[in-house]
Amino acid sequence: MEERIGKRINNERVDEALSLNPDIVSTACPFCLVMLTDSVNGKKNDGKAKESIQVVDVAQLLLDSVKKPTEDEPPAGTSEPENAPEPQPVK
Repeated sequence: MEERIGKRINNERVDEALSLNPDIVSTACPFCLVMLTDSVNGKKNDGKAKESIQVVDVAQLLLDSVKKPTEDEPPAGTSEPENAPEPQPVK
């Protein structure tokens, strides 16, 4: 049920998050993901949030942190030759 008085909770939470000047706002709740995305997009349209801010699921952050980079984008700060052998797992 939606609130009729006061400040909407999604705007309240986004205001709290934006006070920390984040690049990413994250949540584990699918409903919250939609609500926060709506609020962040509204703030972007009003010029109250930077255009680069993203709202993502925690699982997506985890995936991004552990997935291997593709051949098109080598990891930042590495100078390994492109045809270096794949490291073997520790036994």
